[in-house]
Amino acid sequence: MLSKNAEKMFHPASGRCINIAMDLGVFGARSFSNGIEDLPKALATIAGANPDVIQLNPGGLRSLTDAGIAHDQVVALRLDVTNVYEPRVVEKAWDTAHPNTLADAEHPSVGCVVLNLLELDNNTALQEQCIANIQEIGALARARGISMMVEPLVMTTNPDGGSSSVSDPEKIATLVRQAVELGADIIKVDPVEPMERFSEVVAIAHPIPVLVRGGGKVTTRELLERTKIAIEVGAKGVVYGRNVVQHPNPASLVAALQAIVHHDASVDEALALVKE
Repeated sequence: MLSKNAEKMFHPASGRCINIAMDLGVFGARSFSNGIEDLPKALATIAGANPDVIQLNPGGLRSLTDAGIAHDQVVALRLDVTNVYEPRVVEKAWDTAHPNTLADAEHPSVGCVVLNLLELDNNTALQEQCIANIQEIGALARARGISMMVEPLVMTTNPDGGSSSVSDPEKIATLVRQAVELGADIIKVDPVEPMERFSEVVAIAHPIPVLVRGGGKVTTRELLERTKIAIEVGAKGVVYGRNVVQHPNPASLVAALQAIVHHDASVDEALALVKE
């Protein structure tokens, strides 16, 4: 059952969620911060577009509060940090989360906390660390009435460093089920190939709401087409970061997403709202 704050993440009419991820600067890749170099300015732009949720790190939540707009915005608060996105070959992949940061989630704007569940090649130590984070912080969050979003990602290491998502629906569905069994209240997960098989991910997580993740940069039409299919097969919304904040007109893209996610518009109708 979602907490009262987590229920606010979902639009009262459609029951769906548009979450714009602006927690990108914590992942150790400079390119991730494109579009949010001036975080307070970017926050004002995105918040002004009225997404249901903005995903932030504790530092981003502080910026939102300092800007005086935190009281009008629901926040998904990321509590862990990983090095798997860094554009280099890492000697040891890790994902760290400290229970003390859960105190930041007591901010009244926070709808849920966010933690990774990473399956990177055969790195069982990394997955074990993620599971330990979820077990420890999840138990503390439940005791405090705080909902938890888990991000189960199947990934592979790139030869020149960093990592890429794997779009295999079988592998993704298996990891999603593990996240559900570990106590996830909301699932945030990569798209699959073909996207129509995302219904399998939704089904294996039922009744936990599933939000589709943006992942790497794609064209605006591809993003909207993926969104439309995800909603049609039962996804409860989207979590998009770079595809929105690095767009020439982020507010217009949020409006296009709202048209599909909340009003069941066609891709062409939504695309007409986008100002490139």
